[in-house]
Amino acid sequence: MIGLSDILSAIKNLVQATSALSIQYQTSATVTVPTLIVTGSGTLFNISVVVPGSAAGTVYNTSATNTVLPANALMVIPDTAGVYPAALTYGVGLVVVPGTGQSVNITYTKAS
Repeated sequence: MIGLSDILSAIKNLVQATSALSIQYQTSATVTVPTLIVTGSGTLFNISVVVPGSAAGTVYNTSATNTVLPANALMVIPDTAGVYPAALTYGVGLVVVPGTGQSVNITYTKAS
């Protein structure tokens, strides 16, 4: 017969397994100038344009603000307020270069 301790043990194991599978999303501070958000690899999940500005920006897969190249571009940041899904993998890091007058937030995960 299954006892209370067996049930509690099973629940504990289920909670631990579920916790290991959960995704740890991180959101950047509001970015208004070219900024290194994170180094390493992970997934860019979305871009939130808080203030649209007058020009589009770009998110780059690179590890420094001085190494942004067209070949490293992951996604254009639209110059319209809103939340834009991305689901893009990055391998080096995330650098955000907002467009003129833009304020944006980036939601991402970092690979462990």
